[in-house]
Amino acid sequence: MSKIITETPRLIIREFNLDDVQAVYDFNADERVNLYTGDAGVVKSLADAERIIRDIWLNEYLQFGYARWAVVLKETNCVIGFCGFKNDYRIDETDIGYRFAPEY
Repeated sequence: MSKIITETPRLIIREFNLDDVQAVYDFNADERVNLYTGDAGVVKSLADAERIIRDIWLNEYLQFGYARWAVVLKETNCVIGFCGFKNDYRIDETDIGYRFAPEY
């Protein structure tokens, strides 16, 4: 079970886990989602999605106490995207961002 960050009547915001690989691939696969992010084309396979969860987000939870968080639609229990923070080591700053499947 992933740590829940917060809940609304419609959504759960929680830490990602490796069960979310397919969802991370799915919402990143649509080119519209990554058009202006600076990392378009980074998720080209399930292995890429797993690497991001395992090597980046799970490590950042441990190192910084935050990272990107899964946004889960309660009605379907599906991950529809992410929101949250990212430590940007390139500029030594924290970025706030979100990314959602276009239908949401």
